[in-house]
Amino acid sequence: KVQLASLIRKATQLQEKKREAAKLRRKGELEFKKAKSLTNRSISGLVSLQRKIEFSKEELEDVSGVLTPRLAQQESIQRLIAAAEEHLRREKEAKVQTEQELEFAESEEEKSQAKARLQIISDRINEFIEEINQRNKTFKKISQSIEDYKKSSSKLSGKIQKQTHLKPALQNLIKTSKKATVRIAKQVSHQTKQEESAKQNLSKISKKLSELAAKRRKIAAQKKKSKRKSKITKTKRKAKIKRKSKVRKGKSK
Repeated sequence: KVQLASLIRKATQLQEKKREAAKLRRKGELEFKKAKSLTNRSISGLVSLQRKIEFSKEELEDVSGVLTPRLAQQESIQRLIAAAEEHLRREKEAKVQTEQELEFAESEEEKSQAKARLQIISDRINEFIEEINQRNKTFKKISQSIEDYKKSSSKLSGKIQKQTHLKPALQNLIKTSKKATVRIAKQVSHQTKQEESAKQNLSKISKKLSELAAKRRKIAAQKKKSKRKSKITKTKRKAKIKRKSKVRKGKSK
C-alpha cells in the first residue's frame, strides 16, 4: 500500500510537471513564431527600403544628369544676352552719332550716306532687340525648368536621407529579433525535453502501477480461491461427520 501510494503521488507530480512543461512549450512556440515573423518582416522591410533608396538615388542621378546641362545652357544664354546687350548699346551709340552726322551733313551725298548707315544701324538694333527678347524668353523657361529640377533634387535628397536614417533601426530590430529567436528556440527545446522526460518517467510509473495492480489482482484471486477451497473442505468435513452420526444412530437401534 505504501509503495502504491508513493507511485500514485509520483505519477500525479509527473503529470503536473508534464502539463506545465507542455504549457510552457506551447507558449514558447508561439513566442518563437512571433519573433521569427518579426525577423522575416524586418528583413523584408530592410530589403524593400534598400530598393527604395537605390531607386531614389537613380532618380536623383537622372535629375542631376538633366540639371547639369541645363545650368550650363542657362549660363551660355546669359553670356549671349550680355553680348547682345553690349552690341545693342554700341549700335545705339552709333545711331546717335550717325543722326548727328545727318543733321550736320552739308551735301546731299553725305546726307544720303548717313541715311543709309542709319537704316543699317536701325535694322541691326531691331535684330539685337529681337534676339535679346527671344533669348530672355528662353532664359526664363530654362530658369523655371532648373528651379523645378532643383526642387525635385532637394525632395529626392531629403527622401534618401530619411530612408537612410530608417536603416539602422531596422538592422537593430533584425539583430534583436534574431537573438530572441535563438533564445526562445533554446527555451522551447529545454521545455520539450522536460516534457518528454516527464512523459517517459510517467510511462515507467504507469507500467509499475499496472504491474502492481496485476499482482494485487493475482493475490486477491489466490486468496479468493483459497477461501473457496477452505469453504469446500469445511462443507465436506461437515457432511462426513453427519454421515458418521447417522451410521452410529443406526447401529444403536
